[in-house]
Amino acid sequence: MRRLLLFLIIILSVSALSAAWQFGVDLRCIDSIFLDAVRVDAEAGYRWGSIRVSVPVRYSASLSYELSFLEASLFVSAYPFDELGLFVGASMVRAGLFWGLESPEERFILFSEIAAGWTFSFPWFFVEPRISILDAFSSEAGRLGELGKAVPQYSKIRISLIAGIEIP
Repeated sequence: MRRLLLFLIIILSVSALSAAWQFGVDLRCIDSIFLDAVRVDAEAGYRWGSIRVSVPVRYSASLSYELSFLEASLFVSAYPFDELGLFVGASMVRAGLFWGLESPEERFILFSEIAAGWTFSFPWFFVEPRISILDAFSSEAGRLGELGKAVPQYSKIRISLIAGIEIP
């Protein structure tokens, strides 16, 4: 009985750490309407206290080239000044897959990303402007450069506006 009571106390104290599920999309992807390419960015994450772990999924396709790209990563963000919403983060694992007639010979790719930004949380939703640097260590510059030519929205440095719901 004491163990059960101790377990309940631990669960209640941990749940008070402002934990929340977050699901969002990048509003900057709307520019696909005006270009010869499509880019869709979405992510799901869990934030507790000053740490957030998220899984971004991104799809890019060119309408003028025969090239598509799907990528996913495990991204960890830290909020050093939690009350301000400022965060910095990095991908722990980031992988992508090319397909189509104009895809590179080696279709699977591993690379990195770092990001910084602000999270503005409101009841039930959040808005997050951020700046990301893709392939920060330039390990895959050639293949990502080709993707950038085919999909103009795909660049090494990207300014994003993530908006979504937050479920406490």
